[in-house]
Amino acid sequence: MKLKLSYSAISTYETCPLQYRYRYIERIPAKPKPALSFGKSLHEALRWFHSPPTPHPCSLPELLEYLEHCWSSEGYSSAEEEAKYFYQAKSTLELYYRNNVESFKLPAALEQKFTIDMGEYQLTGVIDRVDIDEDGNFEVIDYKTNRRLPPAKSLETNLQLPIYHIACEQVWNTSPKKVTFYFLLLNHTYSYIVTPELKEKALLQIEATLRGIENEEFSARRNNLCPWCDYLPLCPAWSGNPISSRSPEAPPIEIGEAVDELVATHREVKNKLSRIEGLKKIVASYLQEQKASKVSGSKGIAYIDEDGCLNWDLLTEAESVNSD
Repeated sequence: MKLKLSYSAISTYETCPLQYRYRYIERIPAKPKPALSFGKSLHEALRWFHSPPTPHPCSLPELLEYLEHCWSSEGYSSAEEEAKYFYQAKSTLELYYRNNVESFKLPAALEQKFTIDMGEYQLTGVIDRVDIDEDGNFEVIDYKTNRRLPPAKSLETNLQLPIYHIACEQVWNTSPKKVTFYFLLLNHTYSYIVTPELKEKALLQIEATLRGIENEEFSARRNNLCPWCDYLPLCPAWSGNPISSRSPEAPPIEIGEAVDELVATHREVKNKLSRIEGLKKIVASYLQEQKASKVSGSKGIAYIDEDGCLNWDLLTEAESVNSD
């Protein structure tokens, strides 16, 4: 079976071959991290924003409501930390919406998975978005959630966009006019053209990684990212001189904005609780008048429990379909 290589796997090997072995060969699970859940939630919210049932964008409140629906709570150390990340995600989407709603158009592809046979190996990945302009030119877009803009030199030598350029050629049989990093938190885009020289350099870089893996070259490589590594306790490079594991700091929240968010959320919850009480009275009165023990809707069932109180349960997906 051919080895599958993604940008993430290649980047991991280049950072530390031993980390690659732990993650991709021994399959030692990594702990959920706030940054991963944060990025996953933003990517899903943007996928939904760019895939409406009509060619028109949703409203900002609808987008923020979907963020709550798709929000991943994995990896946060506390409710306070999760609230900070959620507030930053909300602010990021508000900024994105303001800067993109006027030029909104349906993309050619979203979350496009690919597996490409490269001869000795398979190249895999997921492209966040592909746009096509009025002249039929393709643009590959990758979302980034960095808090700081990487140096221009590192962007120019980054392997990810050349890989996506190659994928675009294979999947759509066309070379994209440009490839773009969209730094969501910074509202900044960085685009460039993948020349034949850059493409060849990328392929040589991938092949070098392939050779290292094939030759089982998995030595530990100490670097400035070691304190954040999931496998630090297992690493022999630090066994004689241990260092402490570190976690990324939660994003800051401006205190005035936090107060406004607290007040607005409390008002929203209070209104919903009031509405729940009103709906409970309506359903309870119906059951009493009909002398029934339960009543069903398309999403749930309400009933009188053993204590004579109104209660309710959600229907399973299969039960919901049958009830329709």
